[in-house]
Amino acid sequence: MSEDETQDAFKEQVKQWLKSNGHTYGWMADKCGISEITFRNWMSQKSIPPLKMKLLERTMNGLKLPESSATAPATGVRVDATLSLTIQLQANIYRKLEAKAAQSGQTAGDLIAAAISALVEE
Repeated sequence: MSEDETQDAFKEQVKQWLKSNGHTYGWMADKCGISEITFRNWMSQKSIPPLKMKLLERTMNGLKLPESSATAPATGVRVDATLSLTIQLQANIYRKLEAKAAQSGQTAGDLIAAAISALVEE
């Protein structure tokens, strides 16, 4: 099956799931942390990004999103994670993160995004 056929089949599955569960595009967009117009574009013409496809699948399967990690966060780190992620770091921790990212030619944000992607792909 081609990628387009896979996308089309998945979109049809999402549409049917929403209909059978009494949810709207707006509801699903909210669950994905995106605007309703973005979700509508995915469903009508654009490809759904792979990580968002996984999020849609998790939502449809009724799986809870992780509320916290298995280990306690380091002192000076606060994480608020639902469908978006906000990380508050003490200045000294952020400087260490920036230094580690610079060693690999990345920004702190890129380093964090890569780490999250690696966790999702496990």
